[in-house]
Order: sequence, then C-alpha cells, then structure tokens
Amino acid sequence: MDRILDAIKGVQGLVEDEKENLNNGEYLRLCNAMQRVYNCANAIKTGESPNEDEEEDDEDDESEESDSEPRERTEEGMDLNELSDLWEWHFDNGADRAVMPLDGLILEIVEDNEPKRVCAAVRVLNRALVGSKPDDPADAEKLLHWKEELIDERAIRVCAEILEKVDRRGFHNERHDEHWLYSILCCEIVQLFERLAEDDALFRTKMRRNGALKGMEEYAKDRPRFESVQAFLCELRQRR
Repeated sequence: MDRILDAIKGVQGLVEDEKENLNNGEYLRLCNAMQRVYNCANAIKTGESPNEDEEEDDEDDESEESDSEPRERTEEGMDLNELSDLWEWHFDNGADRAVMPLDGLILEIVEDNEPKRVCAAVRVLNRALVGSKPDDPADAEKLLHWKEELIDERAIRVCAEILEKVDRRGFHNERHDEHWLYSILCCEIVQLFERLAEDDALFRTKMRRNGALKGMEEYAKDRPRFESVQAFLCELRQRR
C-alpha cells in the first residue's frame, strides 16, 4: 500500500510539472481528484472505511454496514471536499442564522495549523462570493462588511503570506505532513483575491497594503504561462 501511496504522490508531481500548461481551474480539479484517490488509498492502509463517494461497497459490505450502528462523522475524519461542503452549509452565505459566522472562517484561516481546514475556510468564502449579487443593495452591504473584516482581522495578510511562503505555519515546506495540499490552498487564495478585487480599485489598494501584491508576485513567479494569474497580477499592480 505504501508503494501505491508513493505512486499517487508521483502522479501529483507530474501534475505539478505540467501546471504551466493548465489553467487554474483545470489544475485545481486535478489536485482535488488526486486528493480523493490519496484519501481512499490511505483509508485502506489504516483500516478505515473509504468514503462512499470515492469507492463503491459491494453487497456484502452494505449488508454488514446495515447491521452495525452508524459511526458519527467528525471534522477530523473528513477530507477537504467534505469539510468545505459542511462549512458552506453552516456558513449559509453569511446569514444571521448561520451556525458558522464569518468570524469562524477567518479564525480558521488565521490560526489553524491544518492546511485542510484553512483551505476549506477559503473555499467556503469563494463559493459565497460566487453566489453573491453585487447589484443587490443587501448583498453589496454584506460584501463590504466581509471585505472590512478580512482586512481588519488579518485574513488577507495571512493569505498573502501563504502565497509568499513566509507564513509561520510552513504549509509551503516540503517536509510538512500535508504539503501536497499547499498548491490547492494557493489556488483557492488566488481565486478569493480575484473575486474580492473585482471592480473595486479601493479594495485592491487595501490588498496591496496588506501584502497581497508581494504574495501574488511570489506565486506568479513560477507560473509565467498562467494567463489569468498574470492578468490579475497586472491588475493588482495598477494604482487606480
């Protein structure tokens, strides 16, 4: 099983080698697919039950599971996709009734030592931004509040430090246990920056003051053929 896990990491290395020929969306989807395969193989190695979404159980397994009491799923046992789905439901687009408020997502980004949890929090914000309507007065007010909180509570600065590879938690360090998640985390951060900065020159200025430009320059340095990344970097450099 160790050889299989090593082979999966090898494929991840090939994806990294070809990332210049992929756009951010394709690269992120490939990384997510590799994560699901790795999680399934690792679960088999440790004797855990693979995720139902990743491996189909045969009829004998289904009958055995039906006879046993279901085990409660915890956040620790969830992969990135499961955790982000759960938190997205808890965040509920920042509604007043949300189980997880914006402060909770920011705390995960700024303080948590697990890249999986940091990445899940950034992804939830990404999805919320996609679903928002800037032309709607209520949504516009909510977006303004989110942007102010992300600046005031250092989430933008911390995300920039992750891209710049100076974040104290060292997710970028190859010796980190979950280093392979670093690329996915960076993709999510770049998408978050792009969506927050869209049609908002004032917020781009605030992002620059909080390290976003330095972080993007470091990230873009190794991705000269990522057209969307280079275009956003140029936009971020503009002083108007």
